[in-house]
Amino acid sequence: MSQLAIYIDDQLAQKLDKAVKASGKSKSKWVAGAIKRSLQDQWPDGFFDLAGSWEDDLRPDEVMRRILTGMDKPDCSL
Repeated sequence: MSQLAIYIDDQLAQKLDKAVKASGKSKSKWVAGAIKRSLQDQWPDGFFDLAGSWEDDLRPDEVMRRILTGMDKPDCSL
Protein backbone atom coordinates (compact mmCIF):
# COMPACT_ATOMS: atom_id res chain seq x y z
CA MET A 1 0.00 0.00 0.00
CA SER A 2 1.36 3.42 -0.93
CA GLN A 3 1.69 6.38 1.40
CA LEU A 4 1.25 10.01 0.45
CA ALA A 5 2.29 13.18 2.25
CA ILE A 6 0.46 16.38 1.35
CA TYR A 7 0.65 19.99 2.46
CA ILE A 8 -2.54 22.01 2.86
CA ASP A 9 -3.25 25.44 4.26
CA ASP A 10 -4.69 25.92 7.74
CA GLN A 11 -8.19 26.76 6.52
CA LEU A 12 -8.40 23.59 4.41
CA ALA A 13 -6.98 21.57 7.32
CA GLN A 14 -9.76 22.84 9.58
CA LYS A 15 -12.40 21.89 7.01
CA LEU A 16 -10.82 18.47 6.62
CA ASP A 17 -10.77 17.92 10.38
CA LYS A 18 -14.45 18.84 10.62
CA ALA A 19 -15.41 16.50 7.76
CA VAL A 20 -13.32 13.66 9.19
CA LYS A 21 -14.87 14.08 12.64
CA ALA A 22 -18.40 14.09 11.17
CA SER A 23 -17.68 10.94 9.16
CA GLY A 24 -16.33 8.90 12.05
CA LYS A 25 -13.48 7.69 9.83
CA SER A 26 -9.77 8.16 10.17
CA LYS A 27 -8.27 11.08 8.28
CA SER A 28 -6.37 8.68 6.04
CA LYS A 29 -9.49 6.66 5.13
CA TRP A 30 -11.53 9.82 4.51
CA VAL A 31 -8.89 11.31 2.17
CA ALA A 32 -8.41 7.98 0.35
CA GLY A 33 -12.18 7.77 -0.19
CA ALA A 34 -12.34 11.33 -1.50
CA ILE A 35 -9.53 10.63 -3.95
CA LYS A 36 -11.16 7.38 -5.08
CA ARG A 37 -14.52 9.10 -5.67
CA SER A 38 -12.92 11.94 -7.60
CA LEU A 39 -11.15 9.51 -9.92
CA GLN A 40 -14.13 7.27 -10.69
CA ASP A 41 -14.88 6.86 -14.36
CA GLN A 42 -18.46 5.70 -13.88
CA TRP A 43 -21.71 7.33 -12.92
CA PRO A 44 -23.67 5.89 -9.99
CA ASP A 45 -26.18 3.11 -10.71
CA GLY A 46 -29.47 4.54 -11.97
CA PHE A 47 -27.95 7.94 -12.82
CA PHE A 48 -29.05 7.86 -16.45
CA ASP A 49 -32.54 6.67 -15.48
CA LEU A 50 -33.08 10.29 -14.47
CA ALA A 51 -32.41 11.58 -17.99
CA GLY A 52 -35.44 13.43 -19.30
CA SER A 53 -37.19 13.34 -15.92
CA TRP A 54 -36.70 17.04 -15.26
CA GLU A 55 -37.57 20.13 -17.20
CA ASP A 56 -34.93 22.75 -17.74
CA ASP A 57 -33.81 25.28 -20.33
CA LEU A 58 -30.16 24.25 -19.97
CA ARG A 59 -28.36 22.35 -22.72
CA PRO A 60 -27.07 18.87 -21.73
CA ASP A 61 -23.45 20.08 -21.79
CA GLU A 62 -24.33 22.87 -19.34
CA VAL A 63 -26.06 20.42 -17.01
CA MET A 64 -22.98 18.15 -17.09
CA ARG A 65 -20.67 21.11 -16.42
CA ARG A 66 -22.71 22.05 -13.35
CA ILE A 67 -22.75 18.45 -12.10
CA LEU A 68 -19.01 18.07 -12.55
CA THR A 69 -18.33 21.43 -10.90
CA GLY A 70 -20.37 20.30 -7.90
CA MET A 71 -18.18 17.21 -7.59
CA ASP A 72 -15.34 19.46 -6.46
CA LYS A 73 -17.20 20.41 -3.30
CA PRO A 74 -16.37 18.36 -0.17
CA ASP A 75 -19.02 16.08 1.23
CA CYS A 76 -18.81 15.91 5.01
CA SER A 77 -21.07 12.83 5.20
CA LEU A 78 -18.62 10.50 3.43
